Amino acid sequence: MLAAVETRYLIRPVGEADLPLLRGWRARPHVSRWWGDPALEPVEEALIEPNIALWIAELAGRPFAFIQDYDVHAWTPHPFDYLPPGSRGLDVYIGEPELVGLGHGSRLVRQHVDHLFGLGAPAVGIDPHPDNTAAHRAFAKAGFAVASGPLDTPWGRAILMDRRAGIDPLPVREGRARDASWRTGG
Repeated sequence: MLAAVETRYLIRPVGEADLPLLRGWRARPHVSRWWGDPALEPVEEALIEPNIALWIAELAGRPFAFIQDYDVHAWTPHPFDYLPPGSRGLDVYIGEPELVGLGHGSRLVRQHVDHLFGLGAPAVGIDPHPDNTAAHRAFAKAGFAVASGPLDTPWGRAILMDRRAGIDPLPVREGRARDASWRTGG
């Protein structure tokens, strides 16, 4: 019987030399479908924004995914305003199409979020498009729970999902948000 082997990814900061790679990934149909026109949110702008951290994930020495995490309280109002101070928002995509659908998304997100928790973030929010069911499943596997149904945000339609440090994720059923009474203490 074979034992499961945990995949660990090298997650490194984005540098100027990575910009052509990121532009190429953003232009690919499987990415642009959910991220939209690369000209709307140029990565060059995010690279100099102090409230955003940009990352490249590598598998066996090969770059394959992009992650950005950001201070959710740096922009007001923000859909994740309800998260405690110090919380981070997360955006992610797999740039290499042959690596989509193999479980890398959920494992990569879990690894990065665990790292953010280790740095002291009390919670992390992620906001996939309502129609991106593959992302919903991947984020649920990474420990995220649905916090709201579809809503309009300044960045487009989204379902809000979050994961809290030190709390075992609640099971999420398709189309059903978890009980949000924890927000009000009720």
